[in-house]
Amino acid sequence: MTSAERPSSTPSSPTPTATSVGGAGAVGDPTAVDGTTEVLPSVVQKVTAFSAREIPGVVALGASSSRAVGAVRQTLTGSTENTAGVRVELENQTARIGLDVEIEYGVGARELVRALRRHVPKAVEEIAGVTVVELNVVITDVHLPGGDDVDAGGTPPPPPAATL
Repeated sequence: MTSAERPSSTPSSPTPTATSVGGAGAVGDPTAVDGTTEVLPSVVQKVTAFSAREIPGVVALGASSSRAVGAVRQTLTGSTENTAGVRVELENQTARIGLDVEIEYGVGARELVRALRRHVPKAVEEIAGVTVVELNVVITDVHLPGGDDVDAGGTPPPPPAATL
């Protein structure tokens, strides 16, 4: 009898099984559950709005009329989630985003838009799991220094009286 024909007295190593450790849906993993995940456009809107406001030089989102509507909505509902000025088209976990911003006077528009195009897509992908394939920015207004001194009627205060 040759060594190849002789029965082995050493036990053979176990054959790998289909059970894997750590993967979603792994056999024997009591925490794994299969299913689907859907991210709604409103989630992408909120993440976009919040992340855009983090950029220095962004004063507000939306045009003045949409900001006014947002202020009324906040007063009536108590909601602080103003997504005015953010439009989202969502398809197959990719988003095309339109963003209307008011910028601070003295801030370079090109640099600000570059910062938005770096920061917003990264935040949307990390938080919502959606890839931003397009971010269109419209600068709707420039916030001038002392612009907060304008009264609610939209007219500037009268000039001081001339002294003689």
